Amino acid sequence: MSAASSDHGADLSFLGTAGNRDTSFPPDMLLRLASCDVFVALTSPRYFRNATCGRQWEVFARRFGPGDDRSAMIPVAWSMDAVVPDFVGVPLAAPPRDAPRGLRRLIRLRGHRSEYESFLDDLTQRIVAVGEAAPAPAADPVADFYAVPDAFLSSTVDLRVHLIVAAASREEMDRVRKDLAYYGAEARDWAPYLPEVPGSLASRARLLAADQALQGEVAALDDVLDRIERARVSHEIVVILCDWWLTQLDAYRNILAEIDRRGLGEAVVLIPANRTDRESMENLAELRFGLRTTFKQSWRQSQALLHRDIGTGEAFDADLAGVLEEARNRLFRTSGPRPGGDETMIERPILHGP
Repeated sequence: MSAASSDHGADLSFLGTAGNRDTSFPPDMLLRLASCDVFVALTSPRYFRNATCGRQWEVFARRFGPGDDRSAMIPVAWSMDAVVPDFVGVPLAAPPRDAPRGLRRLIRLRGHRSEYESFLDDLTQRIVAVGEAAPAPAADPVADFYAVPDAFLSSTVDLRVHLIVAAASREEMDRVRKDLAYYGAEARDWAPYLPEVPGSLASRARLLAADQALQGEVAALDDVLDRIERARVSHEIVVILCDWWLTQLDAYRNILAEIDRRGLGEAVVLIPANRTDRESMENLAELRFGLRTTFKQSWRQSQALLHRDIGTGEAFDADLAGVLEEARNRLFRTSGPRPGGDETMIERPILHGP
């Protein structure tokens, strides 16, 4: 998605991609979505199944009233294999000599360079013309981006991820740890990446899930075995956020071992290992041994089920996003696809203007 100004001397106001995994957005993005004249959407299967893109579309679309001219919302075909919602309209595509092509393919084909440049020139002129003749009405920036519904999410689809926080309270951890800065009154307060990443890991994971159009439900270990079984039957996703110090507490170690004994199924365990947590690094061998003896089956089977030693908040974001995307794709294969399919967007779209 890009939002642009019709001012010939203005810089591009905002550029975002479908692969954006940020858990928060700069105020500048929200300001531009509320004030830019033109909204350009590079459409692809992944674009239409990305919740961030859906919210950006919704925010900009709300600037128009019923019956308003919406020519300031310009869909452009990045790839031609997307199932496009009717309200989006027909994306612009470059018309080469044989059949229309999406920009992604056109950029890659050296023999079509002149067609790409011609299409880009026409698109640039259209953006400027629309911005001058029919710009989008200005609006106030939204206060809470994540409260905005995803415009592309079908109301018949309810993709849920169970985020199980396998951690303990500060009071419980006082039995085995000296540094209790990472814990709170409840398990869900656990914040293993302090001070780099403020706030609880559960909240961060929930926002990352929302970015992939998943409804995150945070829960503790209390009913984890039943929850895994229910999720399996309901074709829902289970991700266990596990504190490796939990294996030092007998009661919790037994619960984790029972999960492992019964088999994780399609549930995945993510284990943060903050490199700046000195106490953890000093007890590294003991903590790894605790994990290995607790998750005996999972440790031997596959690292796809057990993501260990996640050293930074950024690495956690990448691991969780990968887990959720794979789980979404699996659900689409077993439960039927939402509009869009499973295309993977590799490179960032770069449009070189004249």
